[in-house]
Amino acid sequence: MGMFSKKSYIGVDMGHHTIKVIQFEKQANGWRVQRVAQTMTPPDAIKDGVVVDVASLSARLKAMCKENNIHASGAMIAVSGGSVVVRQVRMPKMAEATLRRSIKFEASRYVPNSVEDSYIEFEIIGPVDENQMDVLMVAAPKDVVESRMQACESAGLEVESVDIEAFAMYRALVEADLDNEWAEKTVALVDVGSATTNVSVVSNSVFSMTRSIPQGADTLTQALKSYFKLSDEDAESGKAQLDLRELLEEGKPKENPPLRVLQPHVDDLVREIRRSLNYYQSQQQEGSQAKTIDHILLTGGGAKLMGLAEYFSHKLTIPTTLQDVFANPRVAHMGDPDESGLDLSVASGLAMRAFAKAA
Repeated sequence: MGMFSKKSYIGVDMGHHTIKVIQFEKQANGWRVQRVAQTMTPPDAIKDGVVVDVASLSARLKAMCKENNIHASGAMIAVSGGSVVVRQVRMPKMAEATLRRSIKFEASRYVPNSVEDSYIEFEIIGPVDENQMDVLMVAAPKDVVESRMQACESAGLEVESVDIEAFAMYRALVEADLDNEWAEKTVALVDVGSATTNVSVVSNSVFSMTRSIPQGADTLTQALKSYFKLSDEDAESGKAQLDLRELLEEGKPKENPPLRVLQPHVDDLVREIRRSLNYYQSQQQEGSQAKTIDHILLTGGGAKLMGLAEYFSHKLTIPTTLQDVFANPRVAHMGDPDESGLDLSVASGLAMRAFAKAA
């Protein structure tokens, strides 16, 4: 790439509830936030990860970039959801070229959709013994990938790469954070979004599994809205004032009707997360050293609910930490010092990939 043809990139996170964009400038010791913006996703524009209303979403994305003086020619995007498969599998040892020729056949055992209608990639992790090797396999439906690419391109952005949301999140929260040693441990990334909660287990920097739970922060908002007959705005406002730590108080916690409305839904989410982590344990290969989850890294817009990390830690008996991308000293942010980056980990990880690509 010539020195006068340098392209500018943004990370674009297209969620069911909000579209988030961030642009970084690389610095010697990390990154500086140049621009960051969010806007509401047009109602029903995304369904099961597929952009079903490309025109309205691309118009919203283009308008947001213009209003926030975000000038970029390239976009890094990502996909996630129940139809996106990230799985570590064990298979007979073979050359990479041979595996590439047979990957569709191998993937057909794990991909719920037609392999012909999916993009499939893989990475050979390494040999297990003389006859077997571990492979990380990734598959995403073509309509999920292509609809998101089309939305960006209609907004005037050339898509440079399509990532997996969990990979982008790991890049922003673990690889970019030199103060912790998460990369050397077995951690669960729990991203609580609006419509879904994504759970990934990463052991020694190798992804072992991802799972999408069809329950997110909006479930809690709707529970308050329905029970107390509130508007969406009042339900959101009320939820922001609640603190789940009250439910963990010894003795009899003080009576708090809104918290009692939320509790069964939060407990449902806890059960689904526990089920995901138990599945990871059950899928570990025979003969391999058992790996327990050392830590849960909690992120996403839904993680802003006060006390959620402490509640998860108590119920799952696994240390749980809120991971805010802006809390990383390597990420310089000149805006509001109290601004949360909990819901920007995916967009940040995508924006960071631009510099890895350039290198």
